[in-house]
Order: sequence, then structure tokens, then C-alpha cells
Amino acid sequence: MKPGAKLAMLLGGAVVVWGLIALGLWWGNSPVRRAPEVAKTALYASVDNPESVNVIAVSRPDSVFGRNYIDNDEKMAIANAMIRVNEKVMKRTDGLRNLDFEDSAMTELLNRQMSAMSALRSLVGYDAPDAPQKPFSGWKVKIEYEAVSESGSPYRSEYWFILDRDAHCVVNSFEIPVI
Repeated sequence: MKPGAKLAMLLGGAVVVWGLIALGLWWGNSPVRRAPEVAKTALYASVDNPESVNVIAVSRPDSVFGRNYIDNDEKMAIANAMIRVNEKVMKRTDGLRNLDFEDSAMTELLNRQMSAMSALRSLVGYDAPDAPQKPFSGWKVKIEYEAVSESGSPYRSEYWFILDRDAHCVVNSFEIPVI
């Protein structure tokens, strides 16, 4: 072997090894990988009874552009979920004629529904269909879970978390009751 060949092989090997290490650190610390974990941490901090939470599903992080966090398909899915909740409430309360304020499960369901509708109204964008797309602003992660409220009533919900572009913190969040 030529005297410089050993040195070149060592240098080439070092570059490959350090390159793989740098790639591994970059990939392991990417916002796409960090977003679900940040959302799970925020979920446990957001619910009343975190020790009762049973996570059913966590969505893959989805890109968010501007302040328009939900698309038309998601708006329809949320509206359909609210219709199912409304039908359940109306059936159990006989069209709100027999509303029992002592029924904590129904009261909590009504509160979650009102909160979800308020969040939906605030998130609906009114951009024109042909408006230019806004720049990338963050990530959206949805977590479906079951839990028990402080009053002991079991419930199922989907919590949506909107994270910043680096997936370090939650910018916005809201809960959708699931029937």
C-alpha cells in the first residue's frame, strides 16, 4: 500500500462514521419524530385525571400552513362527531326537556361539546378557495384516548394539538368528544 493510502482510508472512514452519527442525531431529533411525544405530554397535562388516560391512537404529524389548522374533510368529520354527540344528548334528555344537572356524565359531555364547537368556530378559516397557500407554520397531531373524569364518568375523546414548526411547544389545542 502506498503511504498516503492508509491515511486516506482512515480519513474516509472517519468522515463516514461521523457523518452517520450526525445523520442519526439529526433524524432522531427531527420535529416529525418529536411532535407526537410533545403532544402526548401536553395531553397528560391537559386532562383532569391524567392517571386514567388510555391512549388509543396517535396520528402522524401533519403539516399546518398559516392559521388554517383544519381542512374541509376534517371540518366535516368534526361536524359529524358533533351531530352524534347532539343526538345522544337529545335522546338522553328528551330534547333537553328532562335535563338532569346531577347527571355528571351528561353535564361533562355537554361542556366538552360546547368547548369543541367554540374551538371549531375559532379555527374555521374564511380564505377564498383560490387564495395562495400560507407558509409552513407547524404540525398537527391528533390523539384519541379514553379517560375517567374527576367525577368518575368514563369518556372518549380526540384531542388535537397544533405545535410550532420545531415541535417544541403547543400553540393551540382543542378536544372533540367521540361517541
